[in-house]
Amino acid sequence: MTEENGNSAAPGASGDAGNSKDLADRIREAALEGDFQKADALREELIRIDPMNLQLIVATGDTIEEQKTKLLDKDHLAIWQDLYEACTDEERNGLFYSLQPAVIETNKLLQVQGKVSNRLFFIDSGKVVLFYQKDEKNKVAVQLGRGDIVGEESFFEISLCSLSAATQSEVKLYSLTRAATEQWAESYPGLYEKLAGFCRRIGKSKAGLKEHDLDRRVGKRYPVDGMAGAVVLDKNGQQTDTYVKGGLSDIAPTGLCFDIKCSNQETARTLLAKRISLTLAFDDWDKEPLHVRGLITKVGFHLHNDYSVHVRFAEDIDEETFKTLPCRPPLGEEDVDIQH
Repeated sequence: MTEENGNSAAPGASGDAGNSKDLADRIREAALEGDFQKADALREELIRIDPMNLQLIVATGDTIEEQKTKLLDKDHLAIWQDLYEACTDEERNGLFYSLQPAVIETNKLLQVQGKVSNRLFFIDSGKVVLFYQKDEKNKVAVQLGRGDIVGEESFFEISLCSLSAATQSEVKLYSLTRAATEQWAESYPGLYEKLAGFCRRIGKSKAGLKEHDLDRRVGKRYPVDGMAGAVVLDKNGQQTDTYVKGGLSDIAPTGLCFDIKCSNQETARTLLAKRISLTLAFDDWDKEPLHVRGLITKVGFHLHNDYSVHVRFAEDIDEETFKTLPCRPPLGEEDVDIQH
């Protein structure tokens, strides 16, 4: 065997060069057609087979970004100017092409109070109402329109929807899924926090909740020491193998909060909307542990993998039993932070 035949070709030489050029042509073709998912996938293949061909890798990347910029919805960019101006060109394109455009008919639900939602909506035109149920009637909390967002609380927090949202006219909007944002970590590492900060500034849900006194629960929060053990129930109310345990933080007749350690946010998110069976062992209490059932309505993130689990009881603790619990005085006049 000759030395020439015995050596493998270097990346970018001979056959790889032809493959790379063919891939580059296909990348440009896909980008010109606006098929950026295909273009990005082909470019990843180019990087894999010819990683030393930096000139071609950079050139195809520039082509994709240029075409993305050319095909941006200019009206949409104008409506959301403050958001997009806070982004780099790459982040702007990354955000826009993560969105899904839609035209929604009137009287269609976008989210439902007390349910899980994994979408954030950007209203380009039309009217949307945020509402809640009280005395078996729908009550208006906030009116939304062009340049408003829907779903910021449940999207950026591990929380059930505090309000329902429905279209009041034909609505043109763009939606963003949480799954789409999970793809940003490597390519656009600062984009998620920029979007979250923007939505916290302009979002109107919290103001609507406060105005209608919906961000507070009847009863006060009483600090209490002890342990809470929670077993997740299946749809038939039977216990599963999923179990979490943590220190009690506070309690009210209608719900409680306890603290847990969790390795990552997505694991914590799986607890949201789960029905659980709770065993409550209180410090300085000479009675048997208290057994209650409830629904996890929110999982709050703190530092160092610390989370607070907020639970609404399936049935309120009766007044006589609650009086026997070894609670400390309530925290001022602040109401319990458990969502309905």
